[in-house]
Amino acid sequence: MPDTTQAQTIEDKTWISIFLSHNEIDADGYTEMGKFNIPKDMGGGIAIDRYLSPSFDLNAGLYLGRVDNEFTAQFSKYMINTNITAEYKFANGYIVEEDAAIQPFLLGGLGYAWFEKGSVPNNSPAVSTVTIPFGAGFDIPLSDNVSFTAKSVYNRTFEDGIDGYDYDDQSHDDVLIHTIGLKFRLGKVEDSDKDGIRDSEDACPTVMGTIATNGCPDRDGDTVIDSEDRCPNQAGLVEFQGCPDTDADGLANYEDQCPNIAGSKEFNGCMDSDNDGVSDKADQCPNVAGTVATNGCPDSDGDKVRNAVDACPNTKGTMQNEGCPAVKAEIEKEVNLIFNNIYFATDKAQIHESSMESLDKLYTILEDDKELNLHLAGHADSRDTKEYNMQLSIDRANAVKQYLVSKGIDSSRIETEGYGETKPIASNTSKDGKTRNRRVELTLSYN
Repeated sequence: MPDTTQAQTIEDKTWISIFLSHNEIDADGYTEMGKFNIPKDMGGGIAIDRYLSPSFDLNAGLYLGRVDNEFTAQFSKYMINTNITAEYKFANGYIVEEDAAIQPFLLGGLGYAWFEKGSVPNNSPAVSTVTIPFGAGFDIPLSDNVSFTAKSVYNRTFEDGIDGYDYDDQSHDDVLIHTIGLKFRLGKVEDSDKDGIRDSEDACPTVMGTIATNGCPDRDGDTVIDSEDRCPNQAGLVEFQGCPDTDADGLANYEDQCPNIAGSKEFNGCMDSDNDGVSDKADQCPNVAGTVATNGCPDSDGDKVRNAVDACPNTKGTMQNEGCPAVKAEIEKEVNLIFNNIYFATDKAQIHESSMESLDKLYTILEDDKELNLHLAGHADSRDTKEYNMQLSIDRANAVKQYLVSKGIDSSRIETEGYGETKPIASNTSKDGKTRNRRVELTLSYN
């Protein structure tokens, strides 16, 4: 059942009241108002309450009891009192909450009272009169179906002979009736889904839910109803539509790329340990600050080739040249001319005299740009054995290197390699072809 009981509402329109009463008369020459002589003035009754609106109920009551003069034995009569009153409820949602613990009201209306024939005084006749009832009371809800009720109703009559006397200036005898009793709902509370929450207060009246979610289902118990819960099977937070934030970094798990490690929104919930602007999840070098372009790895020369694979880590180059700069086109052109003018004597590693001028140009190129390195690949024609030709090609490459070193080029800048007769560029069946195959190829680079 809900934690709080409810006021009479449009859902439960009709209630029945059973009560005890205490009756006090204001008659000729005396008054009992406010004087409770319980053994002599008790009574009881029944009433029907009908809901009209949040502010008004209609009440029809029947009261049975006795009125008398408690000071003498000269007056005592039984009475029947009926009235129909409108009750203005303060617990209407405007003045007091409708489910308030105490629900006060005012009342007023029209009634009818009958008083029996009395033996004294003077065999007074039975009396009936129209009344104008008005008063106040309060209800205390005990459950959805039962309320405690108490009220005091002053019945203004238009009859002065109720007590059998008429010897003062008051032209009417009035009766004040105090009642206490219980009100019972007629019918039952509608609860279609049997979740203990009445349909009128149930946000999901056809689906069993919980009190915390106004009658709607909440499978994971996170107070976010299933129809609005983005993660209905995982307890989460209201601010994340019912989804969890396992690492408490302010991002729900469904949008957190690192849901178990507290990170930042900038990196979709992941950390950036080296503060290089690349999240650890995407950082190939998570413990060393790098650049976005190199996936978080260092790139000292800013050429977008990370240091680890950059053959020239301190010189800006290109990806195609493994991070080294490209050799200028005019230098490449000049080297090609030099290559075409390096010749060797037959069957020897001796450089032909006609090639010296070209080698001097090569020296000048290397001397002018000390970042340039040279790769020398020696080749031979097909005469003699393969082993001999391989060694001869190596010796020819070294001969060029030695010449350049003798001119002052650091030997560490020159790499040599021999291929023997394995890579001819012309046919070895002619003299010209053999001459062309006896060569040293030149490759300049910055790596």
